Amino acid sequence: MSEQQVPLVSVRDLRKHYPLNGGLLRKGAAVKAVDGVSFDIQPGETFGLVGESGCGKSTLGRAILRLFDITSGEIHFAGQAIAHARERELKPLRKRMQAIFQDPYSSLNPGMTVRQLVAEPMQIHGYSREEQRERTETLLYKVGLKHEHLERFPHEFSGGQRQRISIARALSVHPEFVLCDEPLSALDVSVQAQVVNILQDLQQELGLTYLFIAHDL
Repeated sequence: MSEQQVPLVSVRDLRKHYPLNGGLLRKGAAVKAVDGVSFDIQPGETFGLVGESGCGKSTLGRAILRLFDITSGEIHFAGQAIAHARERELKPLRKRMQAIFQDPYSSLNPGMTVRQLVAEPMQIHGYSREEQRERTETLLYKVGLKHEHLERFPHEFSGGQRQRISIARALSVHPEFVLCDEPLSALDVSVQAQVVNILQDLQQELGLTYLFIAHDL
């Protein structure tokens, strides 16, 4: 009998509560954004998290990436407990866990060119300039953009093109796990299918694991 595969992401009884301040009646009260969620995501899988707006989906996804501290629960990434890890312990894992956010315009620095946007995560993680250049140009081609787009700024692109830039940026440091936080909801319906196809093709080619958050089945 083969050994059971270890989940890439494992969440157990995850809770994120925001305390309510002000007034005697609110003393000890809290908004329970995420309250006791558990699931596993296997390597190479697309795990769908669907729910109405305001139900805590994005909070849950960002908690897994440890973009803020959680209230309680367990998070394991590739078998390593990260729920209460300090930033210096998380830094080596940051490039293995990346995100594509809902609004590609607000998530991209308007004062940076496409080349700078895609290369920035590689600079943070110590890639050489040659690696940055080659990886940036390769990824731009993979997401359907051209070499001539490298020196342009986000405002010069359509919403769908900006999301392609966001995808290239997220993949620049060779992640294994990508949080796709409503990556289609800000796009025209005609463009959504194109972006989904890009994500599927990249998943097959690079062996990516997705947590795909959406409010629309």
